[in-house]
Amino acid sequence: MRISNVWQKRLPLLAAALSFLVFIVFSQQVNADMFSWFKKYDVHLSPAVHGKITFNGTPVANVKVFRELTYDKEYLDHAVTDSSGHFDFDEKNIRSSRPGGAFDTAKRQVLYVDYNEQRYLLWYYSTLNASEAKTLTEKMQQLHCELTHPEKTYELPNHEFPDHPHGVTGVCSLD
Repeated sequence: MRISNVWQKRLPLLAAALSFLVFIVFSQQVNADMFSWFKKYDVHLSPAVHGKITFNGTPVANVKVFRELTYDKEYLDHAVTDSSGHFDFDEKNIRSSRPGGAFDTAKRQVLYVDYNEQRYLLWYYSTLNASEAKTLTEKMQQLHCELTHPEKTYELPNHEFPDHPHGVTGVCSLD
């Protein structure tokens, strides 16, 4: 009787240990996915930007052009137009654990300028995609922004996801 009493106490512990071992072996993929939340990913916030600002066709010189990029937090920088109204921004990329998480966040690109006591929206774009978009990169290489034009919303082709065109708003001509 003593021997069966010992096994009666140890059998549930042995079954629990065996179940735990089976769980660990078969859940390795789940564990790998769970820990990918801590992995860092490259997030493309903005391509390099090259543009020109005019007002009634005349170059707008020596004004600050602001670039506001948002993903997890806000990144703000500025450039100053030269005598011919040209401005440039470098490409901006960050590392983030957000793309691997369950609650990814939107990425936002905004370019604006304050001129003659008025704010002009040059470019506004928002997406959930953390990678570079070919069409947007091409358009941001040759922005011509006439401040007397009304804001317009463009529907641009999306080479990466053709069923989801890019929507961009601003006074810059994207035709």
